[in-house]
Amino acid sequence: MTGRRLFLQQIAALILSPALARAQGSEPYGQGLLWRVGIGDAPPSHLFGTLHSGDARVLERARTLQDLLAGARVFMPELVTDADAVNTFMAASTSGGDDLPRLVGRKHWPRVAQTLTLHGIDARMQSRLRPWAALVTLLQPLGPAQTTLDELLIRNAQALNRPVQPIEQVQEQIDALATLPAATQIALLIDTARRHDTLQAGVAPMIEAWLAGDIDELARINTRLIGDDPALRRHAQRLMNALLTQRNPRFVQRLLPEIRQGGVFAAFGAAHLTGHDGVLARLHDAGCSIEKVV
Repeated sequence: MTGRRLFLQQIAALILSPALARAQGSEPYGQGLLWRVGIGDAPPSHLFGTLHSGDARVLERARTLQDLLAGARVFMPELVTDADAVNTFMAASTSGGDDLPRLVGRKHWPRVAQTLTLHGIDARMQSRLRPWAALVTLLQPLGPAQTTLDELLIRNAQALNRPVQPIEQVQEQIDALATLPAATQIALLIDTARRHDTLQAGVAPMIEAWLAGDIDELARINTRLIGDDPALRRHAQRLMNALLTQRNPRFVQRLLPEIRQGGVFAAFGAAHLTGHDGVLARLHDAGCSIEKVV
């Protein structure tokens, strides 16, 4: 696997990650992908919940968003994957030594290595991966590299000469994973390798739920994928906090000044929109009006 593909798929861990598990009930803003947001007399802005996927049906949604992109004052994706960002990610994702087999342990390393091979990571690179980078790799759908919906929207915005202003920088996304406790990174890596087939089978239902705009169902699918082990559920909760709960305030902090000016079109992982601590609820608490479009 090329370094670029590993980087571009980093936050796509949200497709399969058990971190998205929440309560089985409905969450605020759990139905819908496209939302109109406004504050005061500013022109309306729009937020779209993406799925970090290259499935053809997912990519088709870009066509329906073209008019919003064309009319936006600024487009705010989750991240822009330029050459500097790729280099930063690759430098952070590998260590100077062959530490991963020792960290995983002799009992579990053969399964982890075998599964990394399925994802195109050659043996020379496997042992040098940081645990969080190996985990993210195994959480990706198997298959050739594909343009994701997020990338396609960025390309379309650039073709329309819309300013592109990412919500986050790559180092912030790296830190969200790299600062997880080492025990959590290793436990989730071993479990993901052990249940790899089950997690891969969860991709198709998640795509169907997203296409239906049912973000609540995405969370329920993830809940079912975690299993019943209490220790793993605690580790999964830590991962959820790192990937969602702790990043949502930063999303709002950077979106809100632009929304006050109006004309924003922002697109980021759909799981960030929902819940009492999600982006939409936080924007509502900050005085924004929220209206579902579709």
